[in-house]
Amino acid sequence: MDTQYTPTYNRLWNREFTLLTIAELLLCISCYMTIPLLPLRLTTEEHASSCLASFTIVTFIIGVCISGFFGSWLIQNYRRNKVFLVSAICLGATILGLSAFEFQEQPIVREIEEYTLLAICFASGAVFGTAKRVLSCTLLIDKTESCHRTDANYTAIWIARLTVIIGPILALLLREELRGSLFYIVGAAMSLASAVLVMCVKFPFRAPEEGVHLVSIDRFFLPRGATIALVIALITASLGIVMTTRLTIEFCTSVMVGFFLAACALHIPAIRNARFASAVGNTLAIIAILTMFAHDDILDSTLKPMLFGFGIALSSSEQLYKLLGSCDHCQRSTAESTYFLSSDGGLFLGIAAGWQLTTAVKSAEEIALGLIVVATIICSLNVLIKKKQAKHHA
Repeated sequence: MDTQYTPTYNRLWNREFTLLTIAELLLCISCYMTIPLLPLRLTTEEHASSCLASFTIVTFIIGVCISGFFGSWLIQNYRRNKVFLVSAICLGATILGLSAFEFQEQPIVREIEEYTLLAICFASGAVFGTAKRVLSCTLLIDKTESCHRTDANYTAIWIARLTVIIGPILALLLREELRGSLFYIVGAAMSLASAVLVMCVKFPFRAPEEGVHLVSIDRFFLPRGATIALVIALITASLGIVMTTRLTIEFCTSVMVGFFLAACALHIPAIRNARFASAVGNTLAIIAILTMFAHDDILDSTLKPMLFGFGIALSSSEQLYKLLGSCDHCQRSTAESTYFLSSDGGLFLGIAAGWQLTTAVKSAEEIALGLIVVATIICSLNVLIKKKQAKHHA
């Protein structure tokens, strides 16, 4: 019976964990392939103003944020895999709904259609946020032994981090090949495929906890990690701005190579456990941005974005380690949800700002540079405060 199915695994990468990671990959690609480039597709055909197109991204992330307050209540009152199933199906439906605004007879979206467009973007954010939290923060952890859960957390985060770049690359590759609503059908199909994979995995029945409130920050936001979340949001916002203003396949591919190099470097204990990995990562990102707007050359699409991606990934990873280290063992899902909220929140707000600054690349890069500098200052202040506290308690 499903209610008694409680397997034990001696290794992390078993059949069921692999299916869930593939489901996470497909879910994230379905979102990051369609939503970040929505302003481009809307404004290219003059179906919406640049301001409205950027606001669709803001509305999306508002939906992601608000849905988190109801996450704990949903998974305590309903089967977790069924919550994911419904959320993934709804995400596919909202992605298909977006195609109606790109291919209509009138060139400009009318006022009543503007509200409908924003409502669909809000719904997309809400169901994506719910699906992502249930899958990476709950289902993946449920199928992992306690000794492997830290690695499971890192795996889920890295999959999401890579799809942030893989999604736009696929969108750019398929934009000309898949005209019309077929582009959105591919995105919706990936979301539905992730639901099918999750339903292929058996989950044990868990009795709901008593006294669960409808609105709660449990499994959503970790208050003690607010400063770390702010740093993560600033770092990913700079990534969103730079990625949007230099949106080419070559640039995104180089950033992804930087991510892969950072992932490999973090397997070295000396780098993974380094106290100043975030400072080094921020410094590399700052150098990359400075060289981008100081001098334009062939390296703008190769070495510079590679260095930028390496720095962003290195800094974000250390912040993730700090976030997981600041929580209790039973709060790991809350810490990972906090990382997801801050990372995607900063990323999509950066993307929204980037679409407004596509004609002013230098200004956009200056803003991105300022965000990373502020993040570095906050990190330095946190280190100094902790040192003073340690001396005081000693």
